[in-house]
Amino acid sequence: MQKRKRGEEYIAAHPTSAVSLNLVSDRAVMGDYGDVKAIYEMLDRSAQESDQGSRIAERLKILKRSAIGEQVLDFQQKSADGKQVGYADFKGKYVLIDFWASWCGPCRAENPNVLKAYNRYKDNNFTVVGISLDDKEENWKKAIREDKMPWTQLSDLKGWENEVSTYYGIRAIPSTLLVDPGGKIIAKDLRGEMLNQKLAELFN
Repeated sequence: MQKRKRGEEYIAAHPTSAVSLNLVSDRAVMGDYGDVKAIYEMLDRSAQESDQGSRIAERLKILKRSAIGEQVLDFQQKSADGKQVGYADFKGKYVLIDFWASWCGPCRAENPNVLKAYNRYKDNNFTVVGISLDDKEENWKKAIREDKMPWTQLSDLKGWENEVSTYYGIRAIPSTLLVDPGGKIIAKDLRGEMLNQKLAELFN
């Protein structure tokens, strides 16, 4: 937190500096739209209009898609049982969109927590939709069986080039979006106790 604050103070004091540009660029890789936008706007116009500044501006457009209050993409992908499934099929429910992969250790470690949340709230108009960044169908399906995940699982089997994760600019997993019945994003990157707390808030 201190490091972050120091970075922001440096950007504010040196709005034309290449170091400031790098600090904003680094934050944009994994950062939240609101946070990145705030420090990008501290930069001098000359820095914003540089090549690197323009790349950050493009990244901001992608990050905005998953900002709280944005409407979720009406995506379509194939399910593990070979059916074409669209987000519209879940309209009217609270949906946790869970980006994961069979090869991702932290994802597999989080799956029992997601399963517990699913079982606890599935009768409360809540479901989970898994979007896998796998590229090998066999590994994907094996992980679904091993981790006993009963919810809808989707993938285009393009790995990191998955169309939905690319649209949202996801560069690390596990990653989640919590969407309300009207299709609006209300929380993101909920894991462990944070996920349990948010769902308890909504349903208890």
